[in-house]
Amino acid sequence: MKNIFTTGEPQDIPAVLANKDHRAAVQRKLVADYPEMTVVAAKLNIPGPIKNNQAITRFFVAELQKLEEDWLAAGVLFYQKGQWLTAGTGPERFYLVKAPATVVKGQTTEFEESTPSRRLFDLDVLVQEDGQVRPLSRSDSGQPARRCFVCGRPAKDCGRSRRHSVKELQAAVNKLIIDALVIEQRTVVSDRLVQLAQQSLLYEMMAWPKPGLVDPVEHGAHPDMDAFTFVNSSLSLHRYLKQAADLGLQATQADYPLMFAELREFGKVAEQEMFTATKGVNTHKGAVFSLGILVMAVADSWRRLGQVSLTDVQKVVQQMLVDLVKDDMGRLPAKDRQTAGEKQYREYGLTGIRGEAQAGYPTVFNYGLPAMATSKGNWNTRIIQTFLALARHTEDSTLIKRAGDPAILKWKDEQIDRCLAAGGITTPAGRAALNDLEQEFSKRHLSLGGTADLVIVTVFLTLVKEELGNGLSD
Repeated sequence: MKNIFTTGEPQDIPAVLANKDHRAAVQRKLVADYPEMTVVAAKLNIPGPIKNNQAITRFFVAELQKLEEDWLAAGVLFYQKGQWLTAGTGPERFYLVKAPATVVKGQTTEFEESTPSRRLFDLDVLVQEDGQVRPLSRSDSGQPARRCFVCGRPAKDCGRSRRHSVKELQAAVNKLIIDALVIEQRTVVSDRLVQLAQQSLLYEMMAWPKPGLVDPVEHGAHPDMDAFTFVNSSLSLHRYLKQAADLGLQATQADYPLMFAELREFGKVAEQEMFTATKGVNTHKGAVFSLGILVMAVADSWRRLGQVSLTDVQKVVQQMLVDLVKDDMGRLPAKDRQTAGEKQYREYGLTGIRGEAQAGYPTVFNYGLPAMATSKGNWNTRIIQTFLALARHTEDSTLIKRAGDPAILKWKDEQIDRCLAAGGITTPAGRAALNDLEQEFSKRHLSLGGTADLVIVTVFLTLVKEELGNGLSD
């Protein structure tokens, strides 16, 4: 385990005492200047000469954010009034809280006792009596006495008897802070993955022109929806995407089929929330399936490797969905309740998105990601060029459904080849070909909805690789 006490500026007793005097002066002034508020002084109990460094400060700030969230949830108004985070004597922060001191003391004590690592916090709730400022004790508000974070005995007893050596105390503190930082980092990664996933949904919608799809300019192939419908749909999936990320980040064992089964249950709820947001229009049902899978796989890869390897992500997907086609298509519902993909499997033997997913999204990895990586220009150019590459190699079940015959795929490939040969969106001739094809799709009411889902996951994986920085590998 990493030792956080290998960095930092050692502090001697005079420095600690000088900081104590400075803190007391700050506290007296805050209490005098804001008599209608309760002053809370937050610091850490860090043993030994090293009392601050990057890890300690990060732990301090991240945990206090949780305290602030607790206050907000309880309807308590507060604001910060000064802090010093980089001081060698340790990070400190001061709050003004709009609540009685005894109530605040109960809240801060509950926070200090809520997790093992938070027992390192010393949250002084200050009161003024007979002209003197003092911290309210736990006993003043009927709270239990502080316990030792090493052995659990009363902290005062261990302190008076010097029961634990500095080395023993530092080892315990080291583990508590590292464990807390791991949890905090998972939260950061989860939130970032959700943001990137929602970006990918919106980026796909924004790109123009996309034959057979919705964009801000044209949606003739989908007259029942527009760009605003897609914005509403994308925002409705936030909770589901968070669940997908947390599934991958918090798994204690790699039981991928079971994780996928749980994801599907979350997906069923997400679909209903999508339909509520879109007033019954199916905008992202396919994306709920594929994007949820990729978000969970990326999160799982990061949890195990400490970085994201796209090769590993694809392997996770393959293990997760190893028998998907057999399991789903082996128990087809009655004909009148079959989806387009299920009907096409029964009539034409096409495995559709299930086959694509079970194989680890080879169209995305073999065509989408390389096209995105080699394309130049802004996001619109990159997405449209990637869309063309994906459309050319996708047996799009939505297109087959609209046309009523798989023969449409040959026509689609010919049209895409013509656009690509003209340069795609990168040349005037290519843009003209794209615009003509978009009009043709709209006139014939044809759609490339299946391709759109693959564009979304391609954009997501690209954002993961490009925006999460040095912790990623191919």
